[in-house]
Parts: sequence; C-alpha cells; structure tokens
Amino acid sequence: MVKETIRVYARVKPLGRRQQAGIYSVDDDEKPLSSLEIIVPRDLADGFINNKRESYRFKFQKIFDQEAKQDVVFDSIAKPVAECVLAGYNGTIFAYGQTGSGKTFTITGGAERYSDRGIIPRTLSYIFDQLQKDSSKVYTTHVSYLEIYNECGYDLLDPRHEASRLEDLP
Repeated sequence: MVKETIRVYARVKPLGRRQQAGIYSVDDDEKPLSSLEIIVPRDLADGFINNKRESYRFKFQKIFDQEAKQDVVFDSIAKPVAECVLAGYNGTIFAYGQTGSGKTFTITGGAERYSDRGIIPRTLSYIFDQLQKDSSKVYTTHVSYLEIYNECGYDLLDPRHEASRLEDLP
C-alpha cells in the first residue's frame, strides 16, 4: 500500500571546475524531515546598507550531499516507487530545478561508467527483473518520458523531437 502521496528530495550537485563554493549545511536531526540551509553572503558594497537575507532553510524527506552515488539515490527514491508500480499503483518521479542543476545526470545518468546509470535505466532494469521472476502473469508496460520547458511539452521518446502543447501530450 502507498504510504505517502508526495515526497520531496534534494540533491546537492558537486562543484564544477570553475564554480565558486557555496555554503550549505544539512541537518538530519529533525526527523522525519531533513533540513538544508543555504548561506548566501551579503555583498559588502562600499558604504551601502544591505539588508538582504543571508540564510535560507528548506525541508525535505531526504537530502543527498555532493558525495551521493547513483545507486543510493535509486534505492531511496525510485525503488519504492517501482515497488508500488509493481503492486498496481501509478508512479511518477518528477525532477525539477534550474538549468545545469544536475537533473539529467540524476534521471538518465552519465555515459562514462556503468555505475553512473541514473534513475530511469535502474528503474527499468529493476521492474523488468521483477516481472521476469513472476511467470504466472502477463504484464503490459507503458513508459512516458516527458520534458516540460518554456511551457511546451516534449515527448522524449518521440524521434521527431517536436514541441507540443502540454494537453496534447500522450
């Protein structure tokens, strides 16, 4: 049975070569939620008063730090969804964030190493492994892989790669 309808996770992206280090801290003591605090230092402009907020705190079910591996992310996020799907429920994993924040790597993975496989290939492997173990039933599977960008929808499994209105997507 599904325990919760929506769960929200955060993954802190490792720094690139030219990126300045951000200041953040993770507090896992607040069960059942973890807290992510991001510190944005004030610009100390010459003589101007800057009352901009310096600290932002957000709560998530779980926060994956910069060292988190793809298998850990899969086990925590996608595997429970896949198990609910196998029990007959619909499941959705929705990645949200600004451009360059690491959504594609988390969802599809990297091409360099097998261990860098993302949520989609790991989930498909897991589901088909589970289906193969049960020969007493016949299964039908449907997969959607959609991108929403600038209020247009893209079916990423459609080789035409054409933009559609959101309501026209399958």
